[in-house]
Amino acid sequence: MLHHTFDQDPDDPLRFVWSEVYKNDDALLAHLANPALSVYLEAHVELGTDLSVEFYGTVGDKVIEAINGTGVPYKIFKTKFGYSRV
Repeated sequence: MLHHTFDQDPDDPLRFVWSEVYKNDDALLAHLANPALSVYLEAHVELGTDLSVEFYGTVGDKVIEAINGTGVPYKIFKTKFGYSRV
């Protein structure tokens, strides 16, 4: 993981967004396989009212299969052009 923040919504102090950047699909797959993530997702039912994931960029079939296994709703925003220095 190259970037990880927990950001507060400026319009709703009770709403937060995780922002994460991964080096590649393998790094994201390692994160998704981390047992602590399963614990968090199970606890989130008690802690929050809404959880979804947005992917920005391209992800491979293995990532899609892994995120499908979490049961968390997601959306993929495929990059069409641009660059990142992250």
